[in-house]
Amino acid sequence: MTTPDQPGPRPATGEDDLRERLVLRRLLATVHRSGDTLRWDLADPYLRRHVVEHASRAGLRQLVELLDDGEFLVNADPAAVAAVLPPFRDAYPPPVRRILDVYCASIGWHRHVAAPARRQILALDALRLGHHDLAEHMRRAPGGHLLPWRCLWSTATNISASSGATMTGHAGRINALATVRDRGGTLAVTGSEDRTARVWDLATGTTRHVLLHAQAVKDIAVATLDGRSLLLTAADRLTVWDLATGRGLGSVPVPFPIRAVAVSEEIGWAVVTTDGPTYLAKLNGGFHDDLLPVPQAGERAKHVAVGRERGSHFALTVTAQHGVTAFDLPGRRLLYRGNPHPGDPITAFTVVDVGGLTLAVTGRRSGACVVFHARTGTVLHILRESHRPDPQRARGEVRALTVCPGESSWLAFSGHKDGTMRAWDLATGRLLRVTRGHAGAVNSLVSADVLRTPVVASASDDDTVRCWDARTGALRDVLAGHTSGVTGAALTQVGTRPVAVTVSKDRTVRTWDTTREAPPDVPDGHPRWVRSLALHRIEGRLCAVTACRDDKVRVIDAGSGEPLFQLETLRGIPLNTAVPATAGDTTLIAAGGIQGHLIVWDVRPPAGAAVDSTSLGTADIVALGVVPLAQGGVQVVAGSSDGSVTVWHPGGRLPLRDLVARRSGTGDIACLIVADVGGERMVVTGDFDGYVRVRSLRGADLVHTRRYREPARALATGMRGAEPCLAVGTGSGEIRVLRLTDAAVLLSFPGHTDAVRSLAFARLDGEDVLFSGSADGTVRGWDLRTGDQAHRIDLPDIVQTVAHRENSLAIGYGREVSVFTPVIAPPRESRSQ
Repeated sequence: MTTPDQPGPRPATGEDDLRERLVLRRLLATVHRSGDTLRWDLADPYLRRHVVEHASRAGLRQLVELLDDGEFLVNADPAAVAAVLPPFRDAYPPPVRRILDVYCASIGWHRHVAAPARRQILALDALRLGHHDLAEHMRRAPGGHLLPWRCLWSTATNISASSGATMTGHAGRINALATVRDRGGTLAVTGSEDRTARVWDLATGTTRHVLLHAQAVKDIAVATLDGRSLLLTAADRLTVWDLATGRGLGSVPVPFPIRAVAVSEEIGWAVVTTDGPTYLAKLNGGFHDDLLPVPQAGERAKHVAVGRERGSHFALTVTAQHGVTAFDLPGRRLLYRGNPHPGDPITAFTVVDVGGLTLAVTGRRSGACVVFHARTGTVLHILRESHRPDPQRARGEVRALTVCPGESSWLAFSGHKDGTMRAWDLATGRLLRVTRGHAGAVNSLVSADVLRTPVVASASDDDTVRCWDARTGALRDVLAGHTSGVTGAALTQVGTRPVAVTVSKDRTVRTWDTTREAPPDVPDGHPRWVRSLALHRIEGRLCAVTACRDDKVRVIDAGSGEPLFQLETLRGIPLNTAVPATAGDTTLIAAGGIQGHLIVWDVRPPAGAAVDSTSLGTADIVALGVVPLAQGGVQVVAGSSDGSVTVWHPGGRLPLRDLVARRSGTGDIACLIVADVGGERMVVTGDFDGYVRVRSLRGADLVHTRRYREPARALATGMRGAEPCLAVGTGSGEIRVLRLTDAAVLLSFPGHTDAVRSLAFARLDGEDVLFSGSADGTVRGWDLRTGDQAHRIDLPDIVQTVAHRENSLAIGYGREVSVFTPVIAPPRESRSQ
C-alpha cells in the first residue's frame, strides 16, 4: 500500500468502541443507496476521504465490511485507505484479502488518477490476478454504465502475491537503504537525491521521520551506541540523528563531496570517503571534534567497510589508484595496500566475519572475484570459472556480492551485469553453480536465515527481486511489483515475520513477505519493458508480436493470450524492435537489436527459421520499417541510435545502402516508419532533437522537414477520409496530425500530460481514429473528424506501445501486454471516461 507523505497515527482497531460505531453508522446513513448498493460516487467528499478512519476505529468487522465494497475502493481517497491498512493482508478474511490484493497491485497509480480511471485499473488488475468475476464487477459502474473497453486478456508478469506495503514520498533517486530493529520496532532508513532521508516504520508502512538536508543524501549508516540507535547521513555534511526521535544530534562539514560512510560501533568512529581524501570522525555525542584525514587511504575511494578481529579494529577502502587499502582504527596506521589484478578494476566489495576471521571479497569488471584476509591482505582464492582461464573473458562484470553459511562451509555469491549469479565454496574456491535467473543486471545481493533456511535475495534491473535457497540454488519466490529497476534490498524481520525491504528507480520503498517455501508459479512474461508491439495475421490467427530488449521475439494469440512460439537470436543479442510483414504466402518478422544486429525469420514450420542476419556496426537499431517486395521477400529500413538510416535486402539480393549516413552533433533517431504516398515509398524519421523528416526511399531525396521544440517520440501514418496523414507525438505530450504530402498541420491534440510513446491509426465504428499511448499511463483515442477525445483507457504503468487491428487494441505498458476490444458503443456524449 502507499502511505501518505506525513500520515497521522494509525487508528487502533478494536471491537469495543461503541461511540465510533455509532458515528460510522450515522455517516453511512447519509450515503445514497441504489438497491443494496451504496452510491459512493455521489457521497460527500468528506466521507470518501475520512470514513475509512472511522471504520478502523469502530472495529475490525466494520473496517472489513467497508473494504469489501468494491465501489468504496473505486471512489475512496487512496491515501486514506492506505493509512489504515496493515502492510500484510493476511489479517483479513480471504474474500477481503482478494479485493485488497487487486487494490494494492497498482496502488502507486491510484493516488494520481480520478475514480473512473481507478475503476479501469482495478478491473484490469483483477483480470491479471485471475479474479474474473471481480473484474466484471469492477467494469460495471452504478446506474448500469459499463466501461467502454473490455480487456480480453493480459499478461501478469509484474504482480506478486508476496507484496506488502508500498511506501512513497521520495521525489528523487534513492541512493541508500538500511534497516534496524530496536525497541521501537523494525525501521527502514533511506537516503535520496531529493535532499531527504526518511525513516519508515515497517510494521505499519508509515513514515516516522523526514530528515531534511541541504544537498542530496549519498549514503547512510545506522549504529547502536550507548544503547541508543543512531543514524548517520552523508550529504554536504556528516550528520548524526537520534532514530527514535528524528532529532539531529550534531553535524560536521566535509571538505569534499561524500561518497560513502561506514561506522565501527564498538569504538564509535565513522569512516567517510569523499571525492578527495578519506576522513575519520569520532561519534562523541554529535561530532564535536574535527575530521581526521587519512592520506594513506588514497583519494576518491568508492567503497568503505570496517572490521574487527581479535580486539583490533580497522577500516578498508577501495580506490581506483591503489585497489584495497587497510588501516587501523582509530590510529590510522597503514596495514597494507594492494591490488593483485591492477588491470581488472574492482566493481563490488563486501566484508564478512567468518568464524572470527574477517574476510573481504572484491568483484571485478572481468567477472572474477578475489577473496582475501581483510586485516593482512593475504589472498585466499581467486574465483573464476575454471573453463575460462582468462578473467577478461568472463560473461559480465560483478555488480553485487554477499557471503552466507552453507551446509559444510561458507558460500560466496556474485551477481553480474548480465543477470547471472554464481555461487562459490569459500573453503575450496570451487564454483558450485551458475544461475541465469534475471533478465537485467543484478544490483544488490543480501542474505539471511528465513524459516531456518539460508536465503539469498537478488535485486535486479529487470524490476524484480528473487529469493533463492542458498544451499540448493532453488528459487523460493519472485517479488514483482516495482515499475522500474530494483537498486537495493535488505532482509529483516517485522515481529516474527521475515520480510524483504526493497528500493527502486521508481522512487518507492516496498516490503515483501519472504515466508513462501513452495516454488512460485513464475509467469512466462516479458522480463523487460515491452518496447515493440504489432498485430498481424499469421497462418489465419491474429497475433501480437512483441520485443522487450531480451533475445526473443514472442508471438501470442491476440484473441486468447496463448503464447504460440518464440524466435531467438543465435548469440543472445537483446532486441529493441520487431516488425511482421506478409511476403508472398508467408509472414516474415524482422527484428533489430543492440550493436547494429538485424535478423529476419520466416514463421512457416519449423517456426523460427532465420532467413538472414547482418550487423550494421556498433550503434543500436531502435526502429524498423519493413517493405514487402512484389517478387517476394522484403527490404528492411533500419534507424540507428547514431542517427543513420540503412536499407537492407535480406538474402543478399542487394548490398546495404545508407539512406542517411551517420551524423555527429545532431539528435539520434527515436522513431521511424515507411509510408506509401501515391505508389511511392517514403521513409519518415523522428529525432530526439525534434526534427521530423520525410524522404523518398528510392532516391533518399528530402521531401519536407518540420522541427518541434520537444523530441519527436512517436510516428504513425494513416488516412483521414481520403487524405494520407502523418501523426507526430512529442516528448511534451502534444500530438499533431499533418498532411503527409506537404506537412500542413490539420489537427492538434494537447491532452496527454507526459511524452507520447506510440501512435496508431484505426477505423472504429465507421470513424477514423488515432490512438496514442503515453508515459502518463493512458491510451487515448482521438476522433480525426472532429478533433475530440473519443476514447480513453487507463493503465497502471507507462505506456510504451499501442497497435490496432480488426477491432483489437493491443497495449504494451511496463512489462505487460493487454488486448482490449470495444463493447457496444454508448452514445457519443458518454464514450469518454
